[in-house]
Amino acid sequence: MPGRASSSQTLQYVGAIAAAIGVIGYVVFGWRFGETDATIPFIVGALGAAIAIGWTLYHRMS
Repeated sequence: MPGRASSSQTLQYVGAIAAAIGVIGYVVFGWRFGETDATIPFIVGALGAAIAIGWTLYHRMS
């Protein structure tokens, strides 16, 4: 796959899910990521970042 930075299937699935949530949120729900009054997109992004950081720390500690 061109541009693939990792061979981890888990990471690829998480990236695909995050992209799908972003596209569906933008198209279906009208979310605009980066706006100052967009609470739900902020929560979705913060949750994704927290999961990514937690996953990385978990793998580095074990």
